[in-house]
Amino acid sequence: MTTNTVDLDGPCDTRMMGIVHSALRRDLVRARILLDAEPGPTGRRRTALADQILWLMHALHVHHEGEDIGLYPMVLRNDPSTRELVEGMDADHHRITPAMAALEDAARAYRGGAAGSDAGLVAAITGLEDVLLPHLAREELEMMPVVSGCVTEREWRAWNEEINIKSKSTMYLAEDGHWILDNLDAENRALVVGQVPPVPRFILIRLLGGRYNRKRARLWEGTPAEAVPSLSVALAKEWAK
Repeated sequence: MTTNTVDLDGPCDTRMMGIVHSALRRDLVRARILLDAEPGPTGRRRTALADQILWLMHALHVHHEGEDIGLYPMVLRNDPSTRELVEGMDADHHRITPAMAALEDAARAYRGGAAGSDAGLVAAITGLEDVLLPHLAREELEMMPVVSGCVTEREWRAWNEEINIKSKSTMYLAEDGHWILDNLDAENRALVVGQVPPVPRFILIRLLGGRYNRKRARLWEGTPAEAVPSLSVALAKEWAK
């Protein structure tokens, strides 16, 4: 997708929101697969799993913060009639935050090998999923069509550049990008990769993937979790059966 083929003053393309959500859902499923296995993770894999959950919670915090300080205030300015929906997203975020903190505490206890921490981590993942997964689905299915109706592609890109790109280091962007691309279908992969200009795309994709690939191997390689795809709302329902 380039500025030559897209009407920058037309409705924004919000598909990246669902793609990021799909990566979150994927890794929560992966964590459950490892924790449900007998025996469960030990040694480096146990440490890597705890660290990945902490990383996920940081990524989710940054994701919500970008919406809270940039995207949804812009939506409300552009269309004041969206207030009820925007306030609903804000209320969801406030419900999710304590569950995130509880999962972070459980991950730290699990990393340290505390008694009962395996069961505690599973319970904390369940607690987060109970409030997070319905929110992600509502945001994609109900909120994003409204966003597309009142935010232009130019405004969306400016928000994304300021909040989601400029605020992050190159190494963080590389890890984040490879995490998003992990087991992503070809169509959505092309969408993600196509949003990065050629030179930084080469650097981020071809030269800076090693860190994420090593982490991915420590976490999932050789387990059923490795094959879990990026989970859209519809695909997540299939995996939940």
